Amino acid sequence: MIKKLVPLFLFTLALFGAKVSDVTAQGQARWLGVGSLHNFYMPVGVEREHALVNRQQFGLRWPAIYRLQDTQAAKGLWIGTTNFTDGSGTTFPYKVIHAGPRAPGLNAFYPMEHKLVGRFRPTLVLVDDDDTFNVPDEVDEVDPNLLADRMIYTRVNTDIGLTMERKIHQFTNEFHDNYHVNEYIFTNTGAAGPTDDVVYSSKTLTDVMLFWQYRYSVVAETRYVIGNATGWGINAMVDRFGDGVGPDYGADPALRGHFVWHGFFPTFTAYNNLGGPIWTGSTSADISAADTSGRLGAYHFVGHAFLHIDTAPGNNANNPAQPFTMSQVESDDGLNSGNDPFNTNRMGREYNDFMMAGRTPRHAYIVEPSGEAGFLAPTGNPSLGTSGGWSGSSGVGPYTLAPGESIRIVKVEAVSGIGRQTAQAVGEAFKRSGGNSNTIIDVNIEGTTHSFTKNEWVFQGRDSLMQTFNRALANFNTGFNIPRAPRPPTEFSVRSGGDGIYLTWEYPESVASEITGFHVYRSQYSTDSTFVRIAELPASARSFDDTDDNATRLTSDPNSGLPVGPPIRGLDHYYYIQAVGNAANNSGAGNTPPGALRSSRYFTQTYDPASLQRPPGTSMDQITIVPNPYIDSAGTDVSFSRPQIFFFEVPGRARIDIYTEMGELVQTITHLGGSGDVAWNLNTRSRQRVVSGIYIAVIENLDTGEKATRKFVIIM
Repeated sequence: MIKKLVPLFLFTLALFGAKVSDVTAQGQARWLGVGSLHNFYMPVGVEREHALVNRQQFGLRWPAIYRLQDTQAAKGLWIGTTNFTDGSGTTFPYKVIHAGPRAPGLNAFYPMEHKLVGRFRPTLVLVDDDDTFNVPDEVDEVDPNLLADRMIYTRVNTDIGLTMERKIHQFTNEFHDNYHVNEYIFTNTGAAGPTDDVVYSSKTLTDVMLFWQYRYSVVAETRYVIGNATGWGINAMVDRFGDGVGPDYGADPALRGHFVWHGFFPTFTAYNNLGGPIWTGSTSADISAADTSGRLGAYHFVGHAFLHIDTAPGNNANNPAQPFTMSQVESDDGLNSGNDPFNTNRMGREYNDFMMAGRTPRHAYIVEPSGEAGFLAPTGNPSLGTSGGWSGSSGVGPYTLAPGESIRIVKVEAVSGIGRQTAQAVGEAFKRSGGNSNTIIDVNIEGTTHSFTKNEWVFQGRDSLMQTFNRALANFNTGFNIPRAPRPPTEFSVRSGGDGIYLTWEYPESVASEITGFHVYRSQYSTDSTFVRIAELPASARSFDDTDDNATRLTSDPNSGLPVGPPIRGLDHYYYIQAVGNAANNSGAGNTPPGALRSSRYFTQTYDPASLQRPPGTSMDQITIVPNPYIDSAGTDVSFSRPQIFFFEVPGRARIDIYTEMGELVQTITHLGGSGDVAWNLNTRSRQRVVSGIYIAVIENLDTGEKATRKFVIIM
């Protein structure tokens, strides 16, 4: 248990740049991370600012295989009612309780249940016998009848006796995997505390308003390229659709919601910053200083849309007139800090000024009154003079809820855009043009050449987001009965070897007849390098040897045309495997294009490297230590992604005792793998990182008893 839990906690923090001290005590988060959109969800029912770590831009990552794709800064859920009398007999003309965007929700929102339900258990993914993962897929309960592949269920009592149930659905159908569907049911249970005891058993709640704020920030990777303030959304352009006051951009007329993109940032003058082109790397550790290709880093569009809102308690017909409020609020407005559910004057302002604001002019059109022309050639400052930019806001209601009555609200949250490869090609061409925003850029996509300016290319991502929302609505209208992606393998193991890298997997026989084969993908250098398909295997396959002489390996990727060769000694290798379904099982429901579906890569993706190991050494004199000296501040090169020291040319069965110069035993490594490579992670026997100093390694051949001694230096 310790072996699994400690790495799970620490590696997750390290991967996302968080420190142990950053983690707040707001309760146990649950992640949805088996599709291309990853996000954490809190037991209080909303993801407020600094909900999980003490920094903004954390969560809502797409495409999640790449680093720093976070678009979420803060969210808020407020619930308001009128003429409310609490348990002490105090009457409030307006009562508002708050969870987020800064308020923690303490003593107003009471988490009762919070669990992750899966249609099947997570895949056990191993690299050299160690667990490897990105975000934890901690399934608490398995429900084989679940319509989604993963669902988070949360139940929260509130101080006004309104109980909230939230179900968040994630699908791994590859055409539906970049959105999460949030299904809410608000019920007047009267349970007004951390137990289900009925406190307000006969209290009718009047003029109930359900109010959400969304502070989006596109995107973490470009924060220190374009400007630090973009990290809290100061340049966010907030637009809407379905509100009746502007264009809907191709969204289904039944949809209504907000979306955000990375807008004009006036203090950045090197080139037009729309799309976040990366010309000069970063001044922080977020992006390599060598990353100067010009690729677009902030090509994302992020937003949410309401799929269904009950007309009234007892009337579950969708009400197209809701949400009543579609507006935007200043993210750093005074009403967003210091919220007090007992301050009568403030609650009156929150209820009337925010929750009941109605459908106001759109922020994006206030910034750029010309609309589309201004979006493509922006000159307005999205901050409108504020310190923190703007957040989209929606208020649903007002409703009168008698005891036992409920309201159901369903909405989808999504991120989309033109995609990483297109963003790379467009950004490179924009840089070659010298930053000329009028240059027409040609990009071939699946055999068709498309031609737009750089900014026009960015706004193709808006079309992609609307397509995502339309697919989510179609999914909802089927009752979540879209074609299911195949089950992934139950276990996937990658093992480094001296003459190859060896992959094995297990697949449940109960569903093996539903698949036609497996596709194996590999990347070199890092998890966010380009992956190429290296093998297409029959459904009966349960292993693949990535070796020099494997004739079944492909010579080129069928999609990209990139060449495929054997693994290369000295480089890190990452893999994933997908089960391929039968095209006949794809009904096309939910706007799913025809063809065979594949299991999600995120079930089997490896995040730790496998590498070719050397054959065992033939002489103790050959043993070397690399790097020597080890200098921590130098970081790691492209070959090694983690801080490690390697012992090369060691015997196939060896014991390595590492001592300080004073003779204190620091670590013992027993090597029985048969190769000539041994790695040490610089940890002591007590799992502490070593300090600077001179160290002595005594290597013993366990077969012959021969010993060799080597000195090396560590500078931390």
